[in-house]
Amino acid sequence: MTVTPEILHPSVRLSLGDWPQVDAKALPEADRAVFQLRSGAVEAYAQGRALTDIETTLGVHRGTVLRMVSRGQKPHHDGRLWGFRALVPRARVEPYRRVAAPQVLTHTKAGNAGAFDQLLQRYPRLYQQLRNELTERRVTLRPSGDGSRLYNVKGAIARFHATCRALGLGATDYPFNQKDRAVRSVGRLLLAWLEDDCSLALRASGARFKPSSALRHTERAALRAYDTVEFDAHKLDLRLKVLLERDPLGGEHVVEMERIWLLAIIDVATRCVLGWHLSLSRECNRFDAIETMKRALLPMHRPELTLPGLQLLPTGGFVTQTFEQTTYACWRQIRLDNARAHLATTSLDVVCETLGCTADFGPAYQPDDRPFVERFFGTMTTTLARRLPGGIDPANLKLAVKRLRDPKDSLQLLVTAQELEELLAMTIWNYHGTPHAGLGGLTPLEAMHQQLAGIRTEPISLRRLHPILRKHPQLLHDPVLCRVRGNLARGERAHISYLHVRYTSDQLTRRPSLLGEHLRVHVDPTDLRTVLATTADGEILDPLLASGAWRTERHSQWLRQAFYKAKRQRELNFAMGEDPIEAFLHLRKREATKRKRAANDVARVQHERVRQIKNTRTHDPVSDSTSIGNSLPEVLAAQLPIGPVKPRKLRIEPGQVY
Repeated sequence: MTVTPEILHPSVRLSLGDWPQVDAKALPEADRAVFQLRSGAVEAYAQGRALTDIETTLGVHRGTVLRMVSRGQKPHHDGRLWGFRALVPRARVEPYRRVAAPQVLTHTKAGNAGAFDQLLQRYPRLYQQLRNELTERRVTLRPSGDGSRLYNVKGAIARFHATCRALGLGATDYPFNQKDRAVRSVGRLLLAWLEDDCSLALRASGARFKPSSALRHTERAALRAYDTVEFDAHKLDLRLKVLLERDPLGGEHVVEMERIWLLAIIDVATRCVLGWHLSLSRECNRFDAIETMKRALLPMHRPELTLPGLQLLPTGGFVTQTFEQTTYACWRQIRLDNARAHLATTSLDVVCETLGCTADFGPAYQPDDRPFVERFFGTMTTTLARRLPGGIDPANLKLAVKRLRDPKDSLQLLVTAQELEELLAMTIWNYHGTPHAGLGGLTPLEAMHQQLAGIRTEPISLRRLHPILRKHPQLLHDPVLCRVRGNLARGERAHISYLHVRYTSDQLTRRPSLLGEHLRVHVDPTDLRTVLATTADGEILDPLLASGAWRTERHSQWLRQAFYKAKRQRELNFAMGEDPIEAFLHLRKREATKRKRAANDVARVQHERVRQIKNTRTHDPVSDSTSIGNSLPEVLAAQLPIGPVKPRKLRIEPGQVY
């Protein structure tokens, strides 16, 4: 075998540092002597010694040296070079390739080495059919004793022979001219494929396996805080109740509601939960995803515990509450799944454009591609959800179904959504102060402190949210174009309409030039009392206030849409001047005893009211997503007229009777 010296010149190509090593002591004595002689000659060649000198001093022919170097430079099937492994006597660096035609063997078995591989090379259809036998799980792998055994191989062999006949192979052709008709070759090939490919073997055995992307921690896992975060939603296996009303004797009238969703964002490097959100809807939507991201950016405060027996660990806390420098800090990359709420245009705009990070969408139905947030959900399930009276354990489904069918099963022991949110806040607070096995015994807050302070590493530089977005969180949502309506001749001042409600402000009424123009309206889905509008030139106007009863009480976009949907379907007898939220709540309470979805609607309204009470008492910017620089009372007071109010003459058109 001739090798070009220029290709294997030691100063250019040959680098023995990349060659896998071999323990010569493990070889037999005769093979060890040959291996050491070959390795010494190759090392001398790599150091720049001439082939004539090597042949004279070591006694290794120059052709053998070049052949050994060429063998060591060939790629191994494990992804590395053959290296010194190619210098071991009788080591095959290339598979055997048969050139001669197979012999007819009807009585013996020997003499046709490589004939089966030759057949597969001539007919790629046979090769693909045998691969499909494993990928489509027509041939399965099952444990047998201390090893494994293939099942349904006879069916695969019958289909293999049928394909051979369809390709035109007759009785005088291989494999039909052999004694065993290549039966053993098919079985050996299938087993060899499973031994070489672990994922294929696990697929054939029906076992659940982690994808290769989940195992590339050195490539994908972030070693720095706020570099990579994971986001996902989890449906809590927990029975919850809704308190409809209390009777004068102190009794509770409760109904059971549907299970709810927990959405969370966790930092990969420190395992800190940056933000979370409870969604009481039947399915998560894009507004829930954006609300979770918003909570991860805005500052948090110490939770107020009202349930007896709850206690916060002194070592725990929230990230933005413990480290003020992390407030409004953005991450570089976020890992998501392929849920529709995540793939929505609004969610992608917030992730990629507004926050300036990249989105890594993992494969469908592969939760192990986001192992950290999935593990956090498992911790919440075992430490919180299943320890409550309404917890549902999938391992004991029969017991759970029996409890559901038991007429004596009392709903009084179940928790409400408000109590669950308080328990969840306490659990996450204590989770941050508990030593974590994945962090070497450090707590998540201690790991975050080391990253921020630069202990044993360089301090990180945080990228913060734009100041305009800090002041106006509504800008995180995509705008809605609304036309400014009004008529100066009729005395109708400028206003816009959004979801059947008029919005206006003192500034907008004094801008008649905006009549007929379209404003970019940014809405906070959790509070529709005010909206933020910008002109076509980018000017941010004062907050526009809702008219009528929709201005007094905090309500979400879902609540208003559900109210007008019930009104269109003639389910509501709503009169002018009546509180629309109370009317809708009274309707859903009547239906809650028969429909769990109605019970969820009641729970959502109650949840919004409890959040408004906490927001009024604590002014928490996390729960008050309508924070726009001024509180709502201040905005209202700023837009009230100052001084005496002049009466205006009432104009009655002719022919009208009032």
